[in-house]
Amino acid sequence: MKTLAVGCGGAGSNIVRGIDPEFIRTAFINTDSESDIPMVPDNIRGCKGDSSVGRALAEDYAESIDRLVSGYGNVIIVAGLGGGTGTGMAPLLAHRARAAGSRTVSVICVPMEFEGRDKKAYDSMRELIGCTDRTVQIDLDMAAAGSPSSSFEEVIASADRTARDAICRIAEMMDGPFFSTFVEKAYTLTAVSDGKPEEKVPEAMKNPLFRSDPAYGKAVIHADRETYRFRKTISDEVCSMTGIIPEIIESGRAGTMVFIPVPYRP
Repeated sequence: MKTLAVGCGGAGSNIVRGIDPEFIRTAFINTDSESDIPMVPDNIRGCKGDSSVGRALAEDYAESIDRLVSGYGNVIIVAGLGGGTGTGMAPLLAHRARAAGSRTVSVICVPMEFEGRDKKAYDSMRELIGCTDRTVQIDLDMAAAGSPSSSFEEVIASADRTARDAICRIAEMMDGPFFSTFVEKAYTLTAVSDGKPEEKVPEAMKNPLFRSDPAYGKAVIHADRETYRFRKTISDEVCSMTGIIPEIIESGRAGTMVFIPVPYRP
């Protein structure tokens, strides 16, 4: 089943731009000259933070969006929320992809509190959780808290790399029984540092990138070969911490990432 990762807006496009197109097909929807769907004149850039403009543009080009996602069984929608373009366009893209019969996952970044975009971001996030099959959320404030000596630019670059890695892992898992593995509606994630896997996986789960509850539902551990060797011990450790046996999947990728459920009520 073919997978397409679509970057919406500037932040989403920056994340997707770093993905090897030989691994996942990529596309961009933005208000600039690099957009795969030209929406504005060359001398116009951005929606000036107005998400209603972003939404209206996506609605105007709905047929072009339909053609963009046509033929893909899986569509991964990537956006940074809080601005105008990604915030407004991502939900409509999700609606159009699902209407076309695609399985959809959104990977979204919520802005830092000082940016003053919280309400707009969370409104869009709630819509995305409702209209995509699964959502993976990254809170940039929590990413910054985990690296207090880093500059704003370094935090963003690190979050972009993490989101990019998550997208590639999701695409890999979507080739299998994805929904029976990711049984909850929303997730966040955490990367596992080097060390003894049976110690580092539970430790990493205490530092998620969004407010979460490991005991809310089944965690999904996408494990490299070394970590997978210790799957029984890791499963026992995580189960003792959460009361729920995790799903542990072997990956060909370097490193290990844990997807942790985020409580969601419609």
